[in-house]
Amino acid sequence: MRTPAIDAALVRALSTPRLGRYLADSGGILDAALSLYERNARISEAFHRPLQGLEVCLRNHLNDRLAARYGTHWYRTTAAPLTPATIEKLDKAMNDLQRSRLPINQGSVVAELNFGFWVTLLSRPYARSLWPPTFSGIFHEGGRRMSWQTVHRRMNELRDFRNRVAHHEPIYHLNPAQVHADIIQATAWICPDTAAWILEHSQVPRVLATP
Repeated sequence: MRTPAIDAALVRALSTPRLGRYLADSGGILDAALSLYERNARISEAFHRPLQGLEVCLRNHLNDRLAARYGTHWYRTTAAPLTPATIEKLDKAMNDLQRSRLPINQGSVVAELNFGFWVTLLSRPYARSLWPPTFSGIFHEGGRRMSWQTVHRRMNELRDFRNRVAHHEPIYHLNPAQVHADIIQATAWICPDTAAWILEHSQVPRVLATP
């Protein structure tokens, strides 16, 4: 249980600007704001597993399609129609692996690239070059293929949410129950079995149901 002294210490540790929204939503009452901060932290923690499941599922399916079409070393070859900005991110990932004295292979490169990289491959610059021949067959809903616009919009929204979680920002006000449903649905577009597995193990519903 917190004491007034602990509350004061937390203000110094967390900073008043970081607590700004929590204070505003708690009527300026510090103890209530810190309780809200703690709740936000619990919600953020619970989201790690669902977000991880979606990210790993997405990147592995995209990688599989890229490897099938352009070869196992698609990240090195010029065969894949990648933009200079994307190539720059790939080069940075391989340089980072080299500096860390880690092997540069398909598995390590795929793991080194962040969620934003994979979401970029679903964006407008690749709507004609990558989506129709390579990615369009991955995403289905109701037995029908989905448009790149719908997929990219959802994945980009979840990328932004993931970054908020990673940077310890407030998410309690973003309708986390709906975001959780969006994660499950987006995963199901790729692999319904994986989506069911994520839902089974997710702690988000339990945390949200706890006052």
